[in-house]
Amino acid sequence: MCFEDKVIVVVGGTSGIGRETAFQLAAAGASIVITGRDQNKAEDTLKELKSKAVHPDHMVAIAGDATKTEDVKAVFHETMHRFGKLDILVHVAGISGRKFGDGPLDECTEQGWDVVMESNLKSVYLTNHEALNLMKAQHHGNIINVSSVLGLVGAREHFVTHAYAASRAAVIQLSRSAAVYYSKHNIRINVVCPGLLDTPMSQRAINDNEIRDALTLLQPLTPHIGYPDDVAQAILFLASEESKFITGIALPIDGGWTAQ
Repeated sequence: MCFEDKVIVVVGGTSGIGRETAFQLAAAGASIVITGRDQNKAEDTLKELKSKAVHPDHMVAIAGDATKTEDVKAVFHETMHRFGKLDILVHVAGISGRKFGDGPLDECTEQGWDVVMESNLKSVYLTNHEALNLMKAQHHGNIINVSSVLGLVGAREHFVTHAYAASRAAVIQLSRSAAVYYSKHNIRINVVCPGLLDTPMSQRAINDNEIRDALTLLQPLTPHIGYPDDVAQAILFLASEESKFITGIALPIDGGWTAQ
């Protein structure tokens, strides 16, 4: 898959899935704008990204919060100023809200609900909103949003964070509905739904022996846990011309979780 002459914004591109996706896109020739909340982390990621890019001068990092309108607008303004177009948006940014009070519905705090919805759903609204206005004017574009397997299935005891599940399900339906509507503008919108991966956000679960044992049933495909590369490869496919007749899908990358 070649991404020469493609301008791609990766929201949440400084860690985990987003970081790996940015590296692979840069190695395939794309011009990349990555975003993340932490300035130092963004700068460090940019240095490494440039070392692996086909076009190192076409790599940009912008620190900002995807839940803040002005920060999001600044990302797309800089993208257009620097490159003059936007071909692809990959929205990866999101959180697990457990530390804010997310949990079973009867225990989930109002703060937990609000923080999760803002981080996982409002951020998608803001980035997709800005990208779509640019893509409509160009009459082409491609958006890939990252959701979760928990937006597709009910949660078992180890994964009972109901605000998180609701936010991820909402991303799927928002994307599917928009995919139908914006197809007339030659814009594709798809979603990937990872299972449990070895990422910074998942370390609590990854390091819990009881959860690791449960994964042998939940994600029966050996080795029972996924990695950022597994999702990045799917994102690259959906971002490429090889998937030009695919829109409105929610693709599980879950080791068989949703197949049961």
